[in-house]
Amino acid sequence: MTGTRDITTATKDAASADAIQPILMAKLEFDGGDVTAHSGLGSIAFNGDTYLGVGRFAGIGTATETSDLSNAPISISLSGIPNDIVAVLLAEQYQGRRATIYLAYLDLTTYSLIADPCIIYRGLIDTADIDQGATFSVSLSIGNRFAAWQAPVIRRYNNADQQARYPGDKGLRFVEQAAERSVTWGGKA
Repeated sequence: MTGTRDITTATKDAASADAIQPILMAKLEFDGGDVTAHSGLGSIAFNGDTYLGVGRFAGIGTATETSDLSNAPISISLSGIPNDIVAVLLAEQYQGRRATIYLAYLDLTTYSLIADPCIIYRGLIDTADIDQGATFSVSLSIGNRFAAWQAPVIRRYNNADQQARYPGDKGLRFVEQAAERSVTWGGKA
């Protein structure tokens, strides 16, 4: 798989060809299984995953870059999603899950990928608006890696917090007692 700045020669050639078929691919990573979809038709295999064609994405925001370390989220909307994917989206905790959006090109004769897709955005799912009307649709807001920098890190340096993070670790077992203890330095107590 190529990085966000690496574009293969085959992809460059496909992008500049007279007749091109660009598609968007989205991978949403959940514990119960990844949700993989693309904006074309049929199934496409890439990097060990099978991306299911949903015809088109209902919408996708603009991927922007900023010169400072701020969050520049992107939104993506999917509709006409099969029931097995719907079940994953409804049953799983979505916030903080990894999401990757790719731009790819298809060979129009074989309907297969030309080289590796380019990553156009990678981040964590922040919010999801789910509409279960006549057709199921979901709109996701995906924040970049700098989104977590704005959130406070809440950590208690005590034994209970240490046990929750690292069960069996005894490094902080006496910290509460040490905070209350009076110590006389250099003399008799």
